[in-house]
Amino acid sequence: MQKGKKLSDEELRVKKEREEFRKAGRLHWVHWVVVFSSLGLTIFAWQISKSQSDREIESRFQRHAEQVTSLVIERMEKYEDALWGGVGAINSHIDKRKIGYQAWLKYANTLQIDKKYPGINGIGVIYSVSRENVSSYLSEQRQNRPDYKIHPAHNNKEYLPITYIEPVDTNRKAVGLDMAHESNRYAAAVKARETGTTQITGPIVLVQDSKKTPGFLFYAPFYQGGPKETVEERINAFSGIVYAPFIVSKLMEGTLAKSTRQVGISISDGKEMIYDEHSADWEDFDPYPMFTKKIRVSLYGRTWEFDIWSANSFRSAAGQSESNMILIGGIIIDTLLFLLFFMLSKANRRAIFFADRMTESLRQHSKSLERSNAELEKFAYITSHDLKSPLRGIGDLTEYLEEDLEAYLKSPEANPDVEKNLGRIKRQIYRMEHLIKGILEFSSIDHHKPILTKIDLNKLVNDCLAGTGLEEKQVSIPTPLPTFESDEIQLEQIFTNLLSNSYKYHNNQSEAQISIFWEDGIKFYKFSVKDNGPGIDPKFHEKIFEAFQTLQSRDVVESTGIGLSVVKKIIESQGGHIWVDSNQGKGATFIFEWPKFIKDRPEFRKNRPRLAA
Repeated sequence: MQKGKKLSDEELRVKKEREEFRKAGRLHWVHWVVVFSSLGLTIFAWQISKSQSDREIESRFQRHAEQVTSLVIERMEKYEDALWGGVGAINSHIDKRKIGYQAWLKYANTLQIDKKYPGINGIGVIYSVSRENVSSYLSEQRQNRPDYKIHPAHNNKEYLPITYIEPVDTNRKAVGLDMAHESNRYAAAVKARETGTTQITGPIVLVQDSKKTPGFLFYAPFYQGGPKETVEERINAFSGIVYAPFIVSKLMEGTLAKSTRQVGISISDGKEMIYDEHSADWEDFDPYPMFTKKIRVSLYGRTWEFDIWSANSFRSAAGQSESNMILIGGIIIDTLLFLLFFMLSKANRRAIFFADRMTESLRQHSKSLERSNAELEKFAYITSHDLKSPLRGIGDLTEYLEEDLEAYLKSPEANPDVEKNLGRIKRQIYRMEHLIKGILEFSSIDHHKPILTKIDLNKLVNDCLAGTGLEEKQVSIPTPLPTFESDEIQLEQIFTNLLSNSYKYHNNQSEAQISIFWEDGIKFYKFSVKDNGPGIDPKFHEKIFEAFQTLQSRDVVESTGIGLSVVKKIIESQGGHIWVDSNQGKGATFIFEWPKFIKDRPEFRKNRPRLAA
């Protein structure tokens, strides 16, 4: 742009649009608001999801913890049933105070301890023996077991020796062991006797346990003559105890298999630890557990405290949290969103830079094309005019020759080829004149300035028929064509060429029938000129609109090949479009759009692409 030159309205508009486009391409506060809002929503969604996930995980841990204690209680209740079953077996015996070894062995075998009661060491009978009856008790037991003895020695006036225990092989060291020799064993026995309920001892080490790990005994008392109501009656009628020895670790293995849980446990009885999994030796140990919980359980006269903590497998299961996936996914989306804005901004700047370069290149190219087009149009116009003069001279000479040879041509000696060749010259002159006329029409379209008048298309079409060879009866208009303001000259050229083509290329012109239809659009009228001619093969639909193209030999149909190209150029100069719908042997329909409003200004008359700034 030269300095000091005033910009046109169009250039000012393009410059303004360019500036708006440049500003729109930068990262604005709106983009940052979108990114940070999205990030905020991601964090908010993550916090909500994490809170829900944490509550769900904690709830799952609570269920695991309660399940652990419930299973221990349920298992102890099952063992209690076995003990009371033993009491029932003793009470059903003929001697209400004693049961024989064989009878007890039979009962113990029916229990199938190793299969139905995992974790229990055995089940046995403890009889209450007073000091004065010790000799008779030993004599009775040694009838079948000569080596039976009560041990260890103590000063208590009462004896509570283990009489039977099954299976005896793994509990042989316990046979004859006196419960009165040790406080935990004896205190629980006394409490069971006085209350008539099942009791467990405080922590002890079973004599049959070679590993010397914590254990306990489970007591169920029985009385001569059956259960009693008062403490005094129970003391007086007390006969003995059905009992089961337990090693706590074995009980836990049978009750709470490690492979089926995701929590670790420790159990304390008072201040003494009786079972502890808080050790790095356990492969599922978590040194920093997510959750811990202490549950105190009153269990058959003792209070056990369960210290429960989440294991490593619990952490692994909780680690794949949906909330973390939401956070990671949200951050990825936000990052991609930012990158998208950044790339779009960068691409916009590059597009503006490229557009500036292309605009300048197109501007120079446009100027070059304008000069070239102007020169070509001038050349075509001058050439066409210059060709007319010699063409007229040839025409005149042909007429002179005809006049001079008139007598010869009528004589019998006349060569028929002479008259034929003169006719051929005249036809070529005629064709050349129409070709020059077509070239002038084609080249003058861009310079045509519309003259807007109110046009009745029905009358215009009738006026066009005169130059086409068609009769009025051969053209039908089912729906009257519209009346509107437009350029009459250009519309007349369009309809004349379309009607003339339909008639000219018909294989039986006397039977040619043409129908004209129209549709009303928002910005354009759509017109259709339909004929019943031979049709056009689809492969030629584009070719027929090119200049100097005809589908038949010029010796068969007199044509310059300019008509349809002129029609296409006129229609497209007004922003419309023309196409053909046809198949060979089925007639042809030419359809075109024509603007409802034409502005009488050059920039609106030409359908030129707008250049970027």
